[in-house]
Amino acid sequence: MDLRQVFVRPTPTVAVVGMATIDYLYVLDSHPAEDSENPVRQHEVVIGGPAGRGAIAAARLGGEGVTLSAMCGTGVHADVLRRELDAEPLTTNLSVRQQESQHSAVIVTADRGTRTTIWTPQPRADEEFIDALPTVLEGADAALLDCTDQALSKAAIARCRELGVPVVIDTGGYKQSSEDLLAGVEFIVSPEKFFTGRHPGEPLERSMAKVHEDFQPKVLVATQAASGGVYLDEAGSHRYRGFPVETKDSCGAGDTFHGALAWAVAAGADTATALDIASWAAAQKCAVFGNGGIPDRRQLERFLEESIGG
Repeated sequence: MDLRQVFVRPTPTVAVVGMATIDYLYVLDSHPAEDSENPVRQHEVVIGGPAGRGAIAAARLGGEGVTLSAMCGTGVHADVLRRELDAEPLTTNLSVRQQESQHSAVIVTADRGTRTTIWTPQPRADEEFIDALPTVLEGADAALLDCTDQALSKAAIARCRELGVPVVIDTGGYKQSSEDLLAGVEFIVSPEKFFTGRHPGEPLERSMAKVHEDFQPKVLVATQAASGGVYLDEAGSHRYRGFPVETKDSCGAGDTFHGALAWAVAAGADTATALDIASWAAAQKCAVFGNGGIPDRRQLERFLEESIGG
């Protein structure tokens, strides 16, 4: 399928700013018990982090200029991070700080595909990195941000407003500090636990209505894993569909969702189509261990052909 028939900008420019890390994945039969020995069934080294994996998802779908900007430490983990990023079809701007580079050990269970993550923090953005944001963001069709470094995200949102760049923000789970970042952001995307954390005991749609009223995004999304999710826009509340797969590895499904959504927004898709693409991309990622399931341009073309044909 010629994507020019579907999107205003089939090869958009996406600026991704936030956390990139290296994930060391280990597949075990089940979650380990305390003081036990556990043979590894499968092992892989992949790019992780909300921004890192999100940038990969956007780039594989065919961004003409997907750029990842992130802080990085030093040492062997930084070397591995750079090597893995060099293998992806994106431009990388890593700002180095002299400390051990961020990395994670991720245990994935073979019986259910669930995960446990053990992580070290990324370096915080310095003044030089923040001052360079206008250059990174200028000309982007959309920006994807996370809430892992509040000062960085706040500065990036301010620059996007000045430049007229629409923002997709991944809030992660609820934190009081993230509220300072959300006012006026065009696309707020949160897992369902964000809303239950902000408004314990309330129905999801009521909690979403309160968040929408407080921050006034163009679109507010509550993701519900394999079952799809709910979104609010000016026309009201809607559901988007999930894409059931046999889950091999759920690690990074949300990151993939956000990256694919930012790509679709940058490409000029309407909200329903953008969320369909994001949900589909996240499901494909879950069906394969590691990042090998994050779909590429040819897979997107086949998916759209089947969807439109249906």
